Amino acid sequence: MAIAVCKSNCTGSRPPGRGLWKRAVAALALSSAAAGALAADFPQRSIQLILSFPPGGATDVLARELSQKLGDTLGQSVVVLNRPGAGGLIGMQAAARSEADGYTLYISSVMSNSIYEALNGKQQVSLDGDFDAVGAIASAPHILVTPSRLGIKDYASLVSYLKAAPGKYNYASMGAGTLSNLEGEIFKEQARVDALQIPYKGSSQALPEVISGASVFMFDSVTSSLPHKQGGRIDVLGVASAKRLPVMPEVPTLKELGVQGLEAENLFALMAPKGTPKDRLDIVAGALAKAQDDAAFRKAIEAQGFQVSEIPGAALPRFILDQQAFWRDKVKALNITAGK
Repeated sequence: MAIAVCKSNCTGSRPPGRGLWKRAVAALALSSAAAGALAADFPQRSIQLILSFPPGGATDVLARELSQKLGDTLGQSVVVLNRPGAGGLIGMQAAARSEADGYTLYISSVMSNSIYEALNGKQQVSLDGDFDAVGAIASAPHILVTPSRLGIKDYASLVSYLKAAPGKYNYASMGAGTLSNLEGEIFKEQARVDALQIPYKGSSQALPEVISGASVFMFDSVTSSLPHKQGGRIDVLGVASAKRLPVMPEVPTLKELGVQGLEAENLFALMAPKGTPKDRLDIVAGALAKAQDDAAFRKAIEAQGFQVSEIPGAALPRFILDQQAFWRDKVKALNITAGK
């Protein structure tokens, strides 16, 4: 916007509105100075990092590794608060209802949140409506596993095994309506095979059934399955990710094997309550980027099956919306409902 300025050869009275413009420019300068001071003063106390998962799991490890690095950069402690339950809603609600001042952050499992919403409808709180995106942290793809005792060593052999006896075999999942369940159904659709889902209450209950041979396959997290792979109890046939994992580089991606629609990388993102000042979001985003560049941080989370995200922070809101749309369409196409 142009501002009229009276030169030395101007005649007549002072241009109308000049005093108003001066006050506006001064106010803008004061506002910018205040914003800079606000950013410089942040943070002045500890930050809480809310997580919708219980202590001890892979996501908890990710949160605690990240909290340490963020705290080192920000100069304040970052305390992890575990708020599991209700498909992640308890933690999400606690974070969304916190004051939007930068002192409460939330680690979202974008895919899990999107699947829950696809199955249960729009909730009281949502990632796209109640949070501002700080940045993508890391992704944790699932892997396709089979019992070693069956001697199925590759994807094609699994498909042949199932096609030889349609409807005879089971597959295990972490529960009805979970990512593990949806991956199993997408696999069946892609491979044109028939197998019955047996839902369990989490990986810890499902994996023993796979190891025993009661279930022929399962999509599971790297963290849960890796010790059993190393112990020779299960075989890993493929990874549902864009590229191979450093922790098991010999295992091909499902995309390499010709499988489409199963690139299911569960992205974990750092969010803040809606309305958090942008300068504070930028400070936290800078601390996140520094953590992601830290070799010790990368090594620690890769050991848990995570990969540092390559999604730019500015692209995260669009990614969240795309995930919500993708899983709504998949749930509808596969005719899956909550609890089934």
